[in-house]
Amino acid sequence: MKLPVTSDTLLNFKKFLQHQFQLTENECEAMQEYFQPELFSKNEYFVRQGKVCRKLTFIAEGVMRYCMFRDDGTDVTCFFACENDFAGDPESFFSQNPSDKNLQALTDCSLITVSYENMQKLLQHLSRGKEINAAIDHYVTTKLLYQRTFLLNLDASVRYKEFMREYAHILQRIPLSYVANFLGITQQSLSRLRRQMPLSSIRTNTTDSKKETEKSA
Repeated sequence: MKLPVTSDTLLNFKKFLQHQFQLTENECEAMQEYFQPELFSKNEYFVRQGKVCRKLTFIAEGVMRYCMFRDDGTDVTCFFACENDFAGDPESFFSQNPSDKNLQALTDCSLITVSYENMQKLLQHLSRGKEINAAIDHYVTTKLLYQRTFLLNLDASVRYKEFMREYAHILQRIPLSYVANFLGITQQSLSRLRRQMPLSSIRTNTTDSKKETEKSA
């Protein structure tokens, strides 16, 4: 569903492009001409496993999750994306090969999307088209790889702390079953960790850690 674009949404999108991809004012204006606002409903899939990713998106509002389906029909939550983030499957999008992952809206989402056809026009229009193409691919892929490393190398309590530092603002907006699935623990274990490590203590630990780092610098 197409949506009207608010000035705040465009400003946030512009700031994201400038910060993440070092785009100039003119490049940002050109990008905005090829992106379209859309609404995705809760539980709708933006990318489907086994299908080609047809669009990439900037999330203006809402929460999404990357997930993969096992052969037995169960799914694994791999990664979360939310406001002021860029999402999709660049590998599938740019190669036009089937994706190995799903991207699902966990809430109603306001998105700013670009189709493959419009991206090709945009890349031809901009002198730094290939550079921007590579930067978008690197941005999304790096975040996905970070999450995999994070899950493999940390125990449950540390994974929970890191999740809260990164995603505390989405905890009340999504089912806890997805959070437990992402962390690789049961919902009972998640409830226990939440009691043992309230958000206030995690933020304090983070702040203290930063202070210690500044002192030692």
